[in-house]
Amino acid sequence: MESLKKDVQKLLLCFFLFFSAVCVVTGLVVGGADALTGLVTVMTSTEKLTTDVLAPEMGGLGGGLLSVGIVGLISWGVLKFSKAKVSGASFGAFFLMVGFAFFGKNPLNILPIIAGTFLYSKVKKKPFGDFANMSLFGCALAPAVSEFMFGTCNPWSKGVGILVGVVVGLLIGFVFAPVASHTATMHKGFDLFNAGLAAGLMGIIIFLVYKQIVLVPAGSAADYAANSIKGESHQMFFNVFIGAISAASILFGAVLNGGFKGYGALLKRTGHKTDFAALDGGPLCLINFGVLGFFGLAYLNLVKAPFTGPVIGALLCLMCWAANGSHVLNVWPIFAGYALVSLAQGTGFAFLAGQGIAVGVMFASGLSPIAGKYKFWWGIIASAMHACLVSYTAGFHGWMNCYNGGFTAGLVAMVLVVILEALIPEKEAAA
Repeated sequence: MESLKKDVQKLLLCFFLFFSAVCVVTGLVVGGADALTGLVTVMTSTEKLTTDVLAPEMGGLGGGLLSVGIVGLISWGVLKFSKAKVSGASFGAFFLMVGFAFFGKNPLNILPIIAGTFLYSKVKKKPFGDFANMSLFGCALAPAVSEFMFGTCNPWSKGVGILVGVVVGLLIGFVFAPVASHTATMHKGFDLFNAGLAAGLMGIIIFLVYKQIVLVPAGSAADYAANSIKGESHQMFFNVFIGAISAASILFGAVLNGGFKGYGALLKRTGHKTDFAALDGGPLCLINFGVLGFFGLAYLNLVKAPFTGPVIGALLCLMCWAANGSHVLNVWPIFAGYALVSLAQGTGFAFLAGQGIAVGVMFASGLSPIAGKYKFWWGIIASAMHACLVSYTAGFHGWMNCYNGGFTAGLVAMVLVVILEALIPEKEAAA
């Protein structure tokens, strides 16, 4: 059994390295020398939601993908060299990192947060590997680091800003683990994006303190706003890019698994507090990853959503729980809930085509355990609630929390799950 676990860990780490390398090489190929210039621009810019790193004024397609790949390599290095026990949660942590490297994270703004968690592990006198996943989850607040470093409303120079940003990042990384461990009890495991709820609550405090102590005295509070830089839609490129990765994932998983045996059993799981990697094995997780990828691509093409950096990043975040809670049978009700809201607005499906809503539905998938345990109609209701809230919650934390969709999912779960537990006996919920 121990040997089997090590095989799963090696497989997942190899997959993380492969994905990161593909992004780095692709970025250099499509961007050439401009990719390096674009990378520098991404790292020295504010990255509040929703800043598309693929936009020409940011990194462009080449520089953006290079940044994504390097973030992936850093994340892989954290998991490998800390000797962390790589699990389904690690799969989620890694793909949240690379997903949000398309809008919010970069190789610079994540480092102080990871270092802060490392310091926390030393204070707790425990191996950093025990907190490696959490160090990556804590990077949800990476935009706050960039804002303190390079924000245009700050009253200090860039040199001072970099110092302030590093200190803020260290503090975020140091306290994130205990906060996140508490928020997991608030939604009882029904929000897969638990880090989003933790980061959202922390982000509200950080933003309001920052506004009151820094921006108001500087007279720049009224100028502070979202940094919503929208890039071009790269529909053909990402259909091929994500499609090829999804196909390779399914093929590789099927070869290692000897076919698709066992995948039906995975699809019967509720997704609530479920580690597919431990229960079903790495190969089936790769198959599930690819299936979710094709599902998400089909949806984006169907509703004619733009294939921008934030949308593709969000798609990877849908796929990120392929090893720890999500599959097509508990995810489809989430997409149906968004469609229901669109129909209720009387605008057909035009509502679904917007970048913000296309991003939002991917993160509403964090509520898939509700659909898995309490039947599909409750998943639809949870998703509809998410669709109504997600466009407004980012302002609470000043657009500093990457995982705003996960924050919103946490708010929905905190209210809805306690009602479901009160009304539906445990024996009537899915096993």
